[in-house]
Parts: sequence; C-alpha cells; structure tokens
Amino acid sequence: MTSSPFFSIVMPCYNRADILAATVETILQQQETDFELLLIDDGSRDQTLAVAREIATTDARIRVFTQANAERGAARNHGLRQAKGQYVNYFDCDDEMYPRHLRAVREYVSQHDQVEVVHVGYEIIADDGQVLAQVKDFSRQTTNEALLHDNFLACNSVFVRRDVALDNPFVEDRRLASAEDWELWLRIASQYTFHSIEECTFCLREHDGRSLNTIAPDAIRVRDEFFAELMAGNKNFARRYPKQVDYFVANRYTFITLTLALTKTRRLDTLRYLAKAVQADPTVLWRRRFLASLKHLF
Repeated sequence: MTSSPFFSIVMPCYNRADILAATVETILQQQETDFELLLIDDGSRDQTLAVAREIATTDARIRVFTQANAERGAARNHGLRQAKGQYVNYFDCDDEMYPRHLRAVREYVSQHDQVEVVHVGYEIIADDGQVLAQVKDFSRQTTNEALLHDNFLACNSVFVRRDVALDNPFVEDRRLASAEDWELWLRIASQYTFHSIEECTFCLREHDGRSLNTIAPDAIRVRDEFFAELMAGNKNFARRYPKQVDYFVANRYTFITLTLALTKTRRLDTLRYLAKAVQADPTVLWRRRFLASLKHLF
C-alpha cells in the first residue's frame, strides 16, 4: 500500500480462530475498497494469530500485530497507533460487516466537511439468523444527549477521525472492561458532536460468549464505580454537561444496586450503594432503577 487509505479498520482478536476468516471475508466484500485492516491478536491461546497471518497473505491491505493479553481497549489502542487512515473504525471479530458499511460513511463525510465522529445503524442477529432488533432511529434526540443515559452504540458503529482518535485513546484499565467504549464515546461527546447515519451497515451477533452476557456482579460493581469516578473527574464532561454529572454518577450507582439486589445475598452492599446514589443526586429516589432495587431488596 503506497498511500494512506481513507479508512483504518482496527480489529482486536482473542481466541477467535474459528470465526475470524468469515468476519474478514465480509470486510473484503466492501463496496468501498480504500481501507486497511489491522488485526490485533490480544495474546490468544488458540490458533488466532496463525489464522490472521494466513489471511494477511491474501490481501495487501491486511496487517497483523500481536501483544500480550491486555483486554480489548489496549488492543484497539495498539491498532490505532499503527493506523494510517483518515478515519478509524473499531470492529469486533465476531460480527458481520455489510457491503455499504464503509461506503455509507465516506459518502456522508464527503458531504459534511470531514466531521470528527460519525456513527451508523446496525442489526442484532441471533445465532439462527433471526433479526432481533434494528438500531437506526436516531431522530428522538441527539446522540450526544442519548449517550448520557445509555450506550446504544456498538463499537463497530463509530468512525472517528484519526487525529481525534489519537487524542482520545481507550482507557486500558481492566476495571473498566465492557464499558471502555461508552466511556470513550462520552469523552468524545464532551468535545465534539456525533453525526448519525440511519442505515444499518453491519450486524452484531448475539451469542452466549459476548462479554456483556458473562459479567459477574462484582465485576459490574468495580466497573461502574470506576466509571463514575472517571466521569466525575472529567473536566470537559463537566463543562459541556454541568447538570448531568451528578445524574450520571447516581445512575452508575443504581445500576450497581440493582445488580447486587438481584443476587438476593448482598443486602448490606446494596444499601451502601443506594446511599451513595442518593448522596450523588437526591432525585434518584424517584427513578425506576432505584425503586426496582428496593423491590428486590425487601
């Protein structure tokens, strides 16, 4: 590859030797061909690295890197440092890219003065191929506002201009694992406006092995307490959303409380985090998650 590509697709891989080739094939079938694909092996214990290297021999746009296991955020940052494209897209190795994933974004940014960050819609697909949901209606509120309440963006959804991405790498602390993307979107949303494209350009495959389906209650407690701490200390976040900081922190605590309350064995811990939620934002008393926590506690 003699010139810089328009897109850099960064794909972290961990123990996915069985499906990696199929995912990469969907990328090689893109209508838009001006891209590079960076496969980052995150210390896999199976044959993922060997498979990745074999795949790379078939197309000059593919490059392979490896590192000791350090979670997806670190693997994505590794790929980002190697990226040469104008826009970076972090794509998971167990999902499927539709043919217009890159073309739709290139058409949009060419008409909107090289925006800093843009996201697309997507489908959620069951193992049997059934479409469980489509996430593409972004008209109710801006993405920046919606992200204050929930992370509805899959990592695959978001394209970040490379200069912005380099200034905003993923947090690599393992405590944040499974929320590292949401933290990054909020950090970027504190500085820039998210643009949206209401077209489904990939599918997220729902399966038991997805990290969001396998998180233990204590991991959620550690993750969300750390997440709340990060956002409470983010000056850009406080400047752009001064009325939302306490709201966001309280919501992380109530997510912890409901998770613990559902175990039926962590009553004292649940009460402690309920108190922290109220201390952060007293209006949490009237929110559904707080009331649901109380319901499952008593």
